[in-house]
Amino acid sequence: MKAFPDAMVAIDTFRSGVAAAAVDAGASLVNDISAGSLDPHMAATVARLGVPYIAMHMRGTPKTMNTLTDYDDLIGEIIRYFHEKIASFHGLGIRDIIIDPGFGFAKTVDQNFKLLARLADLRILGKPILAGLSRKSMIWRTLMTSPDNALNGTTCLNTVALLNGASILRVHDVREAVDTITLVSRLQNR
Repeated sequence: MKAFPDAMVAIDTFRSGVAAAAVDAGASLVNDISAGSLDPHMAATVARLGVPYIAMHMRGTPKTMNTLTDYDDLIGEIIRYFHEKIASFHGLGIRDIIIDPGFGFAKTVDQNFKLLARLADLRILGKPILAGLSRKSMIWRTLMTSPDNALNGTTCLNTVALLNGASILRVHDVREAVDTITLVSRLQNR
C-alpha cells in the first residue's frame, strides 16, 4: 500500500469479523459475495466501519449455488433482490453501495449471457454496477477453451459490460482491462 498510496484495497469476504480486521489493517472497502446473507452481522459491521460495500447477487452458498439456477424472471428477480438489500443497507446507514450481479453465481451460461445483454436494466437501482467476467466459465466454455486462454473473450465481454452500464470491472488482466476502459471511454465521450 505504501507503493500505491491512492489505491483502494478491497477485502473479499462474507465474514464480518474478517471484514472488520481487514479494514482495521487498511482495507478501503468490503466485497461480499452474499450481500450480507451468509453472516447476519455483515451489514451492521460495514455500516459501523463506514466503508463502501460491494454487494453481490447469489443464491445459496458457494457449495449449493449451482443447483439454484431456476428463475421465473432472472432480471426482475435480481432487481428485486438488490432493491430489498439496498433499502436494508440504507436503513443501517450504508450509502456507498456497489452492486455486482454475480456472473457465474447461481446462474447458467445462458443466464449469464442474458444478464450481460440486459445489464443496463440494473441502472434503475441507482448504484454503480460492477461486472466480474474475467476468465469466467461462460467465456471459456462457450469458446471451448480453458481459463488460461480466455483473455480475448474476457476483453470482448468487458467491452460489452462497459457499453451496457458497468462502471467497475473486476479483472485478472489489469493492463488489458485498462486498455478496454480507455477505448470504451473514448467512444462514449466523443
